Amino acid sequence: MRCQPLRRALEFLRSVEQMDRKKLKAILKADHKKYLDNLAKSQRDTSNIEKRFINLNRKLVSLLRKEHGSLNSIKLIPNLARITFGLHEDIGRLSLPHYDFRCEKNILNSYVISHLSIQRDTQYHGESEYYGETLLNLYLDVLITLTCLKTPRHIENKPAYLINPKTQQNMELDIDFEEFRFAFEFQGETHYRNENEQVKDRLKLSICADNKVVLIPVNISQLNGEELILLILNSLRNALGLGVLASKESPLKQDFKHFRGYKKVCQRVYLAFCLFDDSLTWINGYADRFKETQSRRNPISSTTPAPRLINNYDDVSITEIYIQSWSIKKF
Repeated sequence: MRCQPLRRALEFLRSVEQMDRKKLKAILKADHKKYLDNLAKSQRDTSNIEKRFINLNRKLVSLLRKEHGSLNSIKLIPNLARITFGLHEDIGRLSLPHYDFRCEKNILNSYVISHLSIQRDTQYHGESEYYGETLLNLYLDVLITLTCLKTPRHIENKPAYLINPKTQQNMELDIDFEEFRFAFEFQGETHYRNENEQVKDRLKLSICADNKVVLIPVNISQLNGEELILLILNSLRNALGLGVLASKESPLKQDFKHFRGYKKVCQRVYLAFCLFDDSLTWINGYADRFKETQSRRNPISSTTPAPRLINNYDDVSITEIYIQSWSIKKF
């Protein structure tokens, strides 16, 4: 008998969710029809715009049938994000009337946030040891994993090449994207107070560079969506010697795989920046509260950015990097 109120509450929540889904389907259909009706026939035929809107609607309706936070829903996000972003880019490129994709973005972000909420609550099912690392993983989910679902991300990875020459022990990378050949280290306060930790951090940066892997240190002060995007893209850009100042001291020899990976990361991160703004804002809220609680306990890592592979850098904006990624010829 005690279970009946809970069961009724769950049934009510499901019915409300079902009503919301029906409303979203109706809004999508009306928005698409209104936009296409205002286009001339020649515009609708350009780059198959009309067919692409029909395809987008069909796939979004398919997503709306899935349960929020489920793996089945998350599997659909990368393809849907690319379809939505490609349509957005072509509308601008072809100088067609503006379409804001607000409803589409709301749907995508609602599913992404449901997934992220589970990952935050479970700290990636126990894989992420510290809360700061969990927050960094949430950002990387949005910026990379959810737009490249088949790209493996290794948490607490010990690559074979990362050997401490003094101890002969295998060292660890907090987050490793082997396919893109870059990794992340989340640096807490001990990294700035303990000399042995600092020596080990410099050693990791050097060994990774020798093995053509860009290691990007991140600390509490950098837990912010836009800051991380700038850090990731500019760190890769400068490590490859694509920046004016960095070109003279690039630690990596430029090769096809690095350029291809860099271009793909630029495009995927820019896509996430445009489409998943609500998801990034959601993570920012938790990150801001975390910074407040850590500011007294960890004053250095809460206020000073982590040291980078190249200190002499010339960072540029997210949009500029995205545009530049298309003009690079060495692919």
